[in-house]
Amino acid sequence: MCAPAWALLHAGIMRVREMGWLIGVIGMVTVTGTAGCGSGGSAGDDGDGGGGGGDLDAAPRGDGGPVIDPSVDGGRPVDPTPLPAQGSIVLTLTADRAAAANAVVSLGVPFPPGTLRDAAQLRVLDGGGTEVASYSASLALWPQDGSQRSVLVAFRATLAMGASASYRVEYGAPRTRDAGTLAANPDGPVSALLPASWYAQSRVIGFQVAASANTAFAVFETEIEGYLTRMSPGWETYGLSCNATSSERTYYDGPHALFQRFIHRASPAAYRRARLESTWYRANELTWHDGRNVAVYSCQTTWNPAAPMDWGVLRRMLGQGMLDDWLLTGDPAALEAVKGLGEAFRRNLDALTSGREITVKVTERNMAWPMMGLASYFAVAQTAEVRSALTRLIDMTVAWQAAGQSGAFEHDVVRPDPDECDRGPRGGSPFMTSLLVDGLMDSYFLTGDARIPGVITRVAAWYQRDAITPGGQSFRYLWNCETEPYADDDTPDLNLLISHVFGAAYYVSSDTRWLDFGDTMARHGLDNIYAGAPKQWSQSTRGFLKYMGYRALGRTP
Repeated sequence: MCAPAWALLHAGIMRVREMGWLIGVIGMVTVTGTAGCGSGGSAGDDGDGGGGGGDLDAAPRGDGGPVIDPSVDGGRPVDPTPLPAQGSIVLTLTADRAAAANAVVSLGVPFPPGTLRDAAQLRVLDGGGTEVASYSASLALWPQDGSQRSVLVAFRATLAMGASASYRVEYGAPRTRDAGTLAANPDGPVSALLPASWYAQSRVIGFQVAASANTAFAVFETEIEGYLTRMSPGWETYGLSCNATSSERTYYDGPHALFQRFIHRASPAAYRRARLESTWYRANELTWHDGRNVAVYSCQTTWNPAAPMDWGVLRRMLGQGMLDDWLLTGDPAALEAVKGLGEAFRRNLDALTSGREITVKVTERNMAWPMMGLASYFAVAQTAEVRSALTRLIDMTVAWQAAGQSGAFEHDVVRPDPDECDRGPRGGSPFMTSLLVDGLMDSYFLTGDARIPGVITRVAAWYQRDAITPGGQSFRYLWNCETEPYADDDTPDLNLLISHVFGAAYYVSSDTRWLDFGDTMARHGLDNIYAGAPKQWSQSTRGFLKYMGYRALGRTP
């Protein structure tokens, strides 16, 4: 895979913050070195994003189009077409791991809100249309209406090694053959997969699009898959890294990105790859406390809920990916991790949200990761205590934005990024903000908090009006740094991480102008994509697949 075009434009040696090393573009020589970026509350906590730029004027930028007034929009969320209360879903079984002799086959069958009320109203039919004995149990509910979000379905099947069979899951119809209780078998000899189109409709990981339906950005499919296949050094050579996110295997929630890839492609290989990452994370990057009720990233060896967790720990606690695993497989270990991570955030919340320095307001990502973790926790534990903790962060985020005039979540950008800015008391980070928007949207899907749509459109307007560079190709690495305007289009690859913001703005407002802007910035991102290491691959995948999902609500995918 070629290096990004924007990197090749710089003569000599260019510092690429996102990679954490130097690329020498002199002849064919690659020069390695160190380039830590920013402080994250402890030694070795390097920065998240790529190099970037932009001056501080507020005029319309480049080809970003006229500035969008967020108060002039459709004023309501897009209303997806509901699915019927009864239906049939194709289920493909593949003995991709070993031959199966009456083996338990299981999967999570997800549903969009309002579709299925009773988890028992499911049955499995074989290729001849005969019902097979099966078991089903609720994995999670949609909290606003109590409908099923995902249901574990398990049954027994016999298949030769490498063989496939076409079954069907019928929902909204009573089961007449009961297998009794069957435990989930997510790593058994047979993978059982639904069509990518069903996963996309189900909203199991928000709005998504099947790879086969993606015509607007087909180049993404070949580029992102090529990077994954030819990554060098290979993904699995990375591991836990307490010192640098560029060396971290799962940073930006690798399990979450890979489960998105799985439902996007719905292949046995994509399923197995997502499971590999999720189980590896639990085995290698979590330390358990309080009788396995609290899970913390392993580089923090002690647990004291009265002291705020380290910034570098917060952003390596991957609730979204663990939730995906639970909803799609029913693996109890994934549920334990969702709850353990969420409980760590909940118990630490007083320390994170108080004191002379409020940790969650130091930078946008410090609010984002706890919010994503608590939203994932609330998805499986819909208690008053968890809802209260999540609402507390939403309250603080709404007030944080309202305290400024820009629509950004303004803060002193020197504190988290002292190597990148000498003075910037009221600035912001476009790429870190995109993570916070992700957490807000996770929360909105679960709670329907009526304040969130306005927060989303106001921050999207800030991106389009202020955070974009003069050239209109990318967003500033930092906004409102008084000593460094970041005026160059150095980081268009990060547009892929940020793009979902504009899809979310469209979803909450019905204003298609956000899709016009999102498409423009997405194309610049795809023209300059770099996903040659786990960190960059995950950040591109997690954001852009969500953008395509939002976009499909209003445009041809």
